[in-house]
Amino acid sequence: MSATFTHLTFSGAPAARGHAYGESLRERIAATYALYADSLFSGTALTTTALGERAARVRELIATFAPAYVEELDAVAAGSGLPAWQIYTLNARTEILNAPIPECTAAYFAATATLGQNWDWVAALEDLAVLVTWELENGRRILALTEPGMLGKIGFNDAGIGVCLNILFSAHELDGIPVHVLTRMVLDCTTLDEARALMLRSGLGKSSHLLVADANGACCSMEFAAGERFEVAANDGVLVHTNHCIAPAAHDKAARIPTTVERLDQATAHVSGMTHRDPRAMKTMLLDDSRGACSINMAHHPEPLLDNQPVGTCATVIMELAARRMQIKRGPGSADTFTTFRL
Repeated sequence: MSATFTHLTFSGAPAARGHAYGESLRERIAATYALYADSLFSGTALTTTALGERAARVRELIATFAPAYVEELDAVAAGSGLPAWQIYTLNARTEILNAPIPECTAAYFAATATLGQNWDWVAALEDLAVLVTWELENGRRILALTEPGMLGKIGFNDAGIGVCLNILFSAHELDGIPVHVLTRMVLDCTTLDEARALMLRSGLGKSSHLLVADANGACCSMEFAAGERFEVAANDGVLVHTNHCIAPAAHDKAARIPTTVERLDQATAHVSGMTHRDPRAMKTMLLDDSRGACSINMAHHPEPLLDNQPVGTCATVIMELAARRMQIKRGPGSADTFTTFRL
């Protein structure tokens, strides 16, 4: 097993880079879709026909909102050799699953423009996930960790805009831009104000939290839950989020997924004891596995809601937005085995 994630670069217009992405990751994309179709979606009782109908709805929503992303996703499908509906299903997997799985702790320290999170998910995705640098035709450069076939997840761009993601759990319609497409749209933005405006008009059909921040010490924390949208303000230059709504107006809008409260308390305790809110302190917090199954950094363990697939911390990502630098570590545990990438 590699010590870090495979890193690839794709350039040009949407169709060109999408096709190159799909073709280069053909085997990984097929394996990722098979994992979802054969195991992770098994608890949803969705038939292949129902998945195809949801994928068609997702494509329609994206096409109405921003057609260039449909061009890119269709090209990913062509390059990978998979039917396009399977690529749209992958990009909407969070909205399709909508399962109360304990995962992901995210944080931002304004004083040092440090943004980071643990990506907690199915262990098999740790081997499949990739780091991608996108070089857009307008000159924008993006570095993001993502699952093969998806347009985005966790990352930052050369304008100093970064994004992290937590799932929430609430009932919702499939009538907004899926979060794994929305995170990529955010990373195409130049300013935090532009990213905030994008999220405000992206529709409400999702149950997730996006933490978007910039290199100047500002952030926008937005919760989507129960067909509503809520913003969370930083507290003393710090924003920490797990898997439940924390905006005062969002009380009980999302169910409290197991361990989410314990991980938020653990992170808050770390923040209160910090002498410096910097990448090193972020690293210490995100690597803390001292509380067993309720730790911020979670060992892989069987998850009954996902066909007993092992779930835990697949990656720890720390982004130094002012320096345009990412430190990333594969897998769970407190070992300081980060690899550094720069834009």
